[in-house]
Amino acid sequence: MRSAKSAGAGVSEEATIAQLYRAVLGREPDPGGLDHYSGRLRGGESLEGILQNMLSSPEYRQRHLSFYRELLRDEVAGAAAATDERFPIDYQPPGEAGKSYRERLRSGFLARYCGGPVVLDVGFSGYDNPDRRTALSGAIGVDLDYPGYDGVTLPFADGTVDTVFSSHCLEHIPDDRAAIRDWLRVLKVGGFLVCMVPHQALYEKKRDLPSRWNADHKRMYTSATLLLAVEEALPVNSFRVRHLRENDRGFNYAVGPAIHADGAYEIELVVEKIAQPAWSLA
Repeated sequence: MRSAKSAGAGVSEEATIAQLYRAVLGREPDPGGLDHYSGRLRGGESLEGILQNMLSSPEYRQRHLSFYRELLRDEVAGAAAATDERFPIDYQPPGEAGKSYRERLRSGFLARYCGGPVVLDVGFSGYDNPDRRTALSGAIGVDLDYPGYDGVTLPFADGTVDTVFSSHCLEHIPDDRAAIRDWLRVLKVGGFLVCMVPHQALYEKKRDLPSRWNADHKRMYTSATLLLAVEEALPVNSFRVRHLRENDRGFNYAVGPAIHADGAYEIELVVEKIAQPAWSLA
């Protein structure tokens, strides 16, 4: 490990310590810590000594203890969930759907919302899925090359599908309202629309299009604008929102807009189709 004097020609002690904070503690340095460690570095202490001090800090131990507790919880719950043949514990979904598969399995999310016999995975064959695997084992993958599918209207009869699952697809569809209407059309009463989209503040990290990371994105979503799309697309009292979550599991908040997001960065929405009442709003 280099000494303070060789810690990098042209790189300030503050910049070096800031890099250590991001790498070890996953955050920007606080002013007191930055001054403290920069002073030690200027005083001749080695980077190795400062690194060892950070690694032995209560903050580092707590951060990694939480990580390992979560990992252990996933392993234990995953072993119990492995008896559900619908969702194999060793299945690895492609792309964004793979980041939270085991968490959704552990929490019962998949069994609750995706456990029916007919599950469609709409927009499944993205650029990061060369093997064309669906997000859920046994799901019917529907994309632009599926016979009879035009990108909006699904070639399935009304009320024949248990779950329409769509991960990071809706933002690519020019008319998202039309797509949402058709997704609800094919669902059985009691069926679920399960939709994940990238969060504007977590993935795009900017206010307006175009997307810095995917030029095919037609729009950006927040939780509010995704719900607005659903409410504008569907008749009143034809659906109920059963689940809404901003999934930032493992998201690195130290990484700014100039760098691609790290971790999960999506909005997770579940809508249930209900039998419409005979009455309308007064």
